[in-house]
Amino acid sequence: MLKTAPPPAPPLSATVLQSLLDQLSLAIFVFRGERLVYANPPATRLVNRLRSKYAIELLVMLLDHLAQSRDPSHHAETAITLTAHDNEPFVVNLMKLRGRHGDIAFSIREIGTDISTFRDRYHLSQRESQVAELVLRGHRNSQIAANLGITPATTKKHLSRIFEKVGVDSRALLVGKLA
Repeated sequence: MLKTAPPPAPPLSATVLQSLLDQLSLAIFVFRGERLVYANPPATRLVNRLRSKYAIELLVMLLDHLAQSRDPSHHAETAITLTAHDNEPFVVNLMKLRGRHGDIAFSIREIGTDISTFRDRYHLSQRESQVAELVLRGHRNSQIAANLGITPATTKKHLSRIFEKVGVDSRALLVGKLA
């Protein structure tokens, strides 16, 4: 006997969807044309933090990326990486939403914000997790050493132990695991 697939679930109401998005820790922005129509609380906090800490206007950057994505002569990526002035990394994803308005959603994830989970998963010491986070932010060994008050040789030893625990053999692969 052939089983038929269950009927698709009805779409969520706008109120329910907004309630779900408001609870995410991921920053979500929705644009209708050039107008921001929704930003969840983490998105608002991120905009304010980048503005006050680095004088970066995130919404302007997103609008620029949105314009590039609409230009047929320019191949805009759906996932990009942005960095703030101190190499604070973010992954930005663009998604075209279904519907009559042609809305575009951006999600922004701060890379390394879950460093404690990463530390627990790979059994890193507190110092190793500090070194890993600075590697993630693009610091060289000499900068890591100066930041943490240790020698460059000690930094190398920490990196060797981190690579061994995580199962990688380069900074790039480590960053890939952290991201």
